Amino acid sequence: MYIRPIVNKMKLISCKATVQLFANRFMQAQLANLMDINPLSEEDKTALVRLLSDPDPDIFRSIRLVLLNCGMEVRSCLQAGLDSDDRLVRQRSWKLITLLDRKTADADFISFCRRGGENLNLEKGSWSLIKTTFPHFDQESYQKVLDGYAERVRKDCDPEQSFPATLMAINRVFFHEEGFIGDKINYYDPQNSYLNRVMDRKLGNPISLCLLYLFIARRLNLPLVGVAMPGHFILRLQSSTFNIFVDPFNMGNFLTQSQCEERLKRCGFGFESDFLSPVSPRRILLRICSNLHQIYQKAQHLGERDRIQKYLINLAN
Repeated sequence: MYIRPIVNKMKLISCKATVQLFANRFMQAQLANLMDINPLSEEDKTALVRLLSDPDPDIFRSIRLVLLNCGMEVRSCLQAGLDSDDRLVRQRSWKLITLLDRKTADADFISFCRRGGENLNLEKGSWSLIKTTFPHFDQESYQKVLDGYAERVRKDCDPEQSFPATLMAINRVFFHEEGFIGDKINYYDPQNSYLNRVMDRKLGNPISLCLLYLFIARRLNLPLVGVAMPGHFILRLQSSTFNIFVDPFNMGNFLTQSQCEERLKRCGFGFESDFLSPVSPRRILLRICSNLHQIYQKAQHLGERDRIQKYLINLAN
């Protein structure tokens, strides 16, 4: 099958039958693996990007299929499409760039999940997970915001002198000054699981607020760890002098071990000592992805559910 002559015809006229014939032949060759398809030249790809201006949704779907199959090699042509005078070309080029970049981020996160053991880099993993949904978010700017929170806490107290005082200072900055709160109204909103959206909206679920609190504490060298209690994620500061549990979903409330045990029993979980033990970074990411998997399943967002399923498999192994 010769693609270039077909593309040359498409350059002259945006004909629905021609485009669909091109895509249908392309799909048949891919599925049957019986034909040798010559790779598209830059000129061919550019011509296809120009054809994104056709308002017919069938033609768009056909061109979209071919362009996406080119992989990242077509990204530069799509980038050029962002400067087009045609609104549809600009919009569709951006959508296709986003899909390609999400696919790259997906592969990067799976690669991250496959290495690092139990104590992988939790903050790096959290940013990497965000890119699978928001590939163009500015990671550096969000990290700088967390750096700024930590600096404000450090100006308020000396973390090396008093752990409890530092926790109270984090609470002042994070909850009272910045206004972060637990989302008790739309608890299962998937945005509550992506830290960029949590920071944008200042709303989150227990585990996402715990992560932001933890990342601030780590910038201050506080010995804070995650605790994956059944039904509720909290933090624990454990030192030779202090054993304090912190609940960021409820404005950073301090809890004793007996209060945690009481909550577990009240919620019908009973109590086992492991319920209050530190959990590894890998298990934390696994819990985040498990939450997202359940959310997407319930909402019947099956494509997103299946994407998260791949992460669960790689994190569990």
